[in-house]
Amino acid sequence: MARTARLSPSLPPRLETAERGEELIAMAAARQEPVSRWHFCGLDLTGEDLREMRFEQCLFEGCRFTGADLRAASFVDTVLRHCDLSAARAGETYFLRCRLAGVKALAASLADSRLVHLELNECALADVNFSGASMEQVCFQGCDLSAASLSDCRHKGLAVARCRLVRTNFFKTSLAGLDFSDSRLEGIVVSDTAAELKGATVSLEQAAELARLLGVIVR
Repeated sequence: MARTARLSPSLPPRLETAERGEELIAMAAARQEPVSRWHFCGLDLTGEDLREMRFEQCLFEGCRFTGADLRAASFVDTVLRHCDLSAARAGETYFLRCRLAGVKALAASLADSRLVHLELNECALADVNFSGASMEQVCFQGCDLSAASLSDCRHKGLAVARCRLVRTNFFKTSLAGLDFSDSRLEGIVVSDTAAELKGATVSLEQAAELARLLGVIVR
């Protein structure tokens, strides 16, 4: 069966720059209208209530969503570059054909989110909560997922490359088909039987580390 290609964000050739981005988004939130086809630079939405907001074909650069409430928000055909989503409450969010590049989201919560055709490049995702998320055609490249929780996740077409996976929680998430050989994999959390690892590809060095999870001593 042919593997489904990951789709990239579809942005118009030109986007209008939002001079008063905070006001534009506040007005859209009040009217419950989507925010579409805007380029936001240096936007500060720290701690803002953005629940159920809809962002379509937007570009965010250097914007702050620190501590914002993004629960049940949706991002479609949208790119976030060098933005800060640390401590954001983003449970049940929806990302479709989006790209996150150089994003910092330390201790953010994306529990029970739906992530479809999503690229995450060089993102700082330590302590992020992805528990219960549904992932389809998602790719983590060069990301730090230390102490992040990816427990009880469902996925199809998930890929991980050159990532830091130290103390990452994969409890009840099948890792079959994933290749961790070029990533740093240490002290991960799985069930007592390590059944989550069945079908995963690892390096010889990683295999020796993982063997300790089962009480096996490798010499």
